[in-house]
Amino acid sequence: MKKKVVIIGSGLAGTLICNLLTDVCDVTLLELGQKAGISYPHLDHVGKHFGAVKTFCFGQGGTTNLWDNGLIPIDPRDVQSRTFEQVLLGARPYIDRTAALLFFSRLGYSNVYESVRTELSRVADSIGAFPSGVDCLLYPKRHKALRVDDRVSAFYGVGSIDFVAEKGRITSLRFSHGDGIQSVFPDTVIVCAGSLGTPRLASQILAAAGYPSDQPGLGLMDHPMGFVGKVKVKSEFRARIQDMACLDKGDYLCRTALRLKSDCGRYTGCAFFRPALTMQNRISIYKYKSLLGASSGMARVRAAFSPNLFHPDILAEIYSHLLGVQLRSRIFNLLVLFEQKRGLSRVSYDGGTIKVDWRVTDEELAIYNSMLGKLKAMLEPVAQELVIKTPLPADWLWSAAHHSGTISLGDPPEGLVDKDLKLHGCDNAFVCDASVIQEHSYANTGLTIGQLALRLADHLS
Repeated sequence: MKKKVVIIGSGLAGTLICNLLTDVCDVTLLELGQKAGISYPHLDHVGKHFGAVKTFCFGQGGTTNLWDNGLIPIDPRDVQSRTFEQVLLGARPYIDRTAALLFFSRLGYSNVYESVRTELSRVADSIGAFPSGVDCLLYPKRHKALRVDDRVSAFYGVGSIDFVAEKGRITSLRFSHGDGIQSVFPDTVIVCAGSLGTPRLASQILAAAGYPSDQPGLGLMDHPMGFVGKVKVKSEFRARIQDMACLDKGDYLCRTALRLKSDCGRYTGCAFFRPALTMQNRISIYKYKSLLGASSGMARVRAAFSPNLFHPDILAEIYSHLLGVQLRSRIFNLLVLFEQKRGLSRVSYDGGTIKVDWRVTDEELAIYNSMLGKLKAMLEPVAQELVIKTPLPADWLWSAAHHSGTISLGDPPEGLVDKDLKLHGCDNAFVCDASVIQEHSYANTGLTIGQLALRLADHLS
């Protein structure tokens, strides 16, 4: 008889695990959102807002509905936690399979990635201004939200979920669906509800198993992101910087990241070149640019009625980014992603409301400003004109929508999951989503989430 697996959450990890296990297990999926379309939950921001753009949703495909599918691995060399480094190394063999499932059409993503990174490193070395090196994001031109295999018993619009445990194992699970209550008796439970949804479920499972903990939700981190300035490069560098801004490889695009290391070596950030037409450095235009680029459907239509739409830099963004056409210019926006570490930021719950206490600390801001000083020194040799906002205030930074870190990895009592992503205190419950990512330097988290999902699916099957 096939083992009964219950997966909670139809995001990137949940969908991949459903589809990978359905041949060997009896898989049930529970999703809070509806199958058709997406819904945005109410977030109560205790302090700093993630940003004007909604970066979290429910529905088939989860937050992958909002993802731009930029593929880049987390470099283990940038990771301070030896335990998490071991998890990343254990997930490395799954990188090519994951990239293929995330619509990268070339064979062997890892070889392509290393080849392109080497190519762009040569370009950077020819300029001679980037001592920390470069990295690259690869974007498949064609991608879509993931869909769950039809063989999965999928329930959408699920309400409350209750767990019953005996002797450290979940034995039954009850959930509201429609006008009734459903029950399932799982051999394994996998929570994939994301960094903002998983902590509530992990708390319920631990309480049912007799190991209550206040740790779920603590350690929320993201990439504080911001357009920090402009550079007008000298004529002799224009073509090379344009290749670094966006290189068209046929079925995918490549964007070069300038690596930025903090003085202490613990923090790794990066900067991207984005084509522009003016040297104006205005936060209102940057926030509108982010809103326009990240929104979709009617939200994008409403945003288009702003007079900011006709600012030259916004028209440049539409031309080069939204239409996929490379703008020929010597002026570039400087988009920076900074790293955060797990700290006191957290997610908690008040009834149906998700309370988000996310902050950029004064210590982090000081580190970021020091890194901006390094960026300025890098760019001065190639710049005809350079404007960088320093010191950078916290309100110039917002979420890159890489919410992570709310489930701790390691030994109890501080650690909630082990290296196999199993919850301590419950032998048949696992967590697999961005919540278990303990550090992410500057990397988009999607590829890593997918690798962890494939690794866990293999472990369970």
